[in-house]
Amino acid sequence: MAHPVRRPGDREHGLPPRGRADGRTPDRALRRRRARRGRPIGARIGGGCARVQPLPFPARRRAPRFPAPRAASVHRLHDGSGADRLTVSADAGRPAAPPNTLPPWAEASRVLDVSSRGIASYVAELIRTGRIAHGDVLPQVRILARELRVSPATVSAAWGLLKKRGLLVGTGKSGIRVASAVGFVQGLEVYATMPGTNDLRLIYPDPELLPALDQALIGAARQPNLNEYYDSAILPGLQEAIEPSWPTTADGFAVANGGADAVWSVLQSNSVPGDRVVVESPTQPQLVSLMLDLGLTLVPVPYGDEGLDIRAFREALATRPVAVFFQPRAHVPTGRSTSRERAREIAAALRGPHRPLVIEYDDLGALTRAPHHSVAEHLPEQTVVIRSYEKSYGPDLRLAVIGASASVIRNTHSQIRLTRQWTSRILQSALQWMLQDDGTAAVIDTARRTYAERLDTFVGLLRDRGIPVSARDGFCVWVPVLDEVAATTELAARGVVVLRGSSSFPGDGTPHVRVATSRLTVEAMPQLADLIASAAGRFS
Repeated sequence: MAHPVRRPGDREHGLPPRGRADGRTPDRALRRRRARRGRPIGARIGGGCARVQPLPFPARRRAPRFPAPRAASVHRLHDGSGADRLTVSADAGRPAAPPNTLPPWAEASRVLDVSSRGIASYVAELIRTGRIAHGDVLPQVRILARELRVSPATVSAAWGLLKKRGLLVGTGKSGIRVASAVGFVQGLEVYATMPGTNDLRLIYPDPELLPALDQALIGAARQPNLNEYYDSAILPGLQEAIEPSWPTTADGFAVANGGADAVWSVLQSNSVPGDRVVVESPTQPQLVSLMLDLGLTLVPVPYGDEGLDIRAFREALATRPVAVFFQPRAHVPTGRSTSRERAREIAAALRGPHRPLVIEYDDLGALTRAPHHSVAEHLPEQTVVIRSYEKSYGPDLRLAVIGASASVIRNTHSQIRLTRQWTSRILQSALQWMLQDDGTAAVIDTARRTYAERLDTFVGLLRDRGIPVSARDGFCVWVPVLDEVAATTELAARGVVVLRGSSSFPGDGTPHVRVATSRLTVEAMPQLADLIASAAGRFS
């Protein structure tokens, strides 16, 4: 039988070789001849219709070509302990190692779990123990994925998990680097352990101005069915006690274990990681950490003299946030409050096709002088009001009340039940007793006037020394400084600890320090004002 005619272009178009008269393909015959002659199977012999065959084993991958590593030198250090330490340092003048080289910790033999969560857990442990230092740039995703024999998407997912915890920052183009060893959890400064310091960072209530709890707790312990399990969002008696002072009529209420717990519960039940939240700037540092820990993306909006800057707020709504968070009065840290007109403007801006949830956090409650102008007066179905009773009636009450629409309360209460079952009925009943007691109301009035006197006196002393401050309400003063680090360091050296303002900004901000006034005595204020004015610098 004659051989079939080969057409021009078969080899160029990758077509398979045509058959032979003996039934064998040229490929099989050629492979057998080459095997007998001892030639490599993949080698090509010119002539005929032979073509290059694929190798029977995977081709060896070409190793990436990196510049030669820097030469290193060993130095012997004497640390005074009787033992020498050897340190290795690169010679000066040599180029730094490229970011796509693999450090020892990235070797495949050291990573036992190569899933995205396993890689994230392994790297997080190295960061927290200091084996990967702050500012270190991690290997490129593809290089590390090839070493671990996983998909680049797996490594990217691991980096994404660490970014949500605040351990990593950056992008693939600019490089992924270590941001912090503790993530979004703000650690205490070293000065917190200094004996004899005036710690003015924390806005705690004065214990001498809190109402007594004894009679309230005695009455709360006598309520019926106390030892039965409970699934209601709030005690009916407590709801009746808070409704007269609530800014608007709410469809439902729920009780949480404090203000931060209430904010967490509302956001947890109404958002998912990656959602955007419009946040006042500046705000309370612990709330920034809370939102970032939930994996939310913060869109900061400046908080001005009358509340949220309305122009910046309208621009922020273009990002389609899932929620808007701000403090309606006694704003921490500026001491400002939202005016009635600004609340109306905010509500008007929210009447669009995209309607995020509005979360108002009233931290001081009855201790504030300013009225509560709420967006709920215009958008009741879209607004959540959270009022904390910790600073006014006692931190050990650990109570905050959430007022919102029925659907929001249902979702939030489900989240509370899933994680904490319910808030103590003893504490709820104790708060109800104090809200309805005339003697407790008199104590709250006295506390409000005392806190206001302390704030006004200290603000006046700072203004007399040329410091432009404008706090009108609350427990703290927001002091502008020329250099935060220099100011806090100078004050700490003189026994005064204040909070750096950078921790209060969800984004970029100007240098400030926050000084708590809630526990200051009037007699100590002049000397403290002198120290702060000296540390703040000169303002023209």
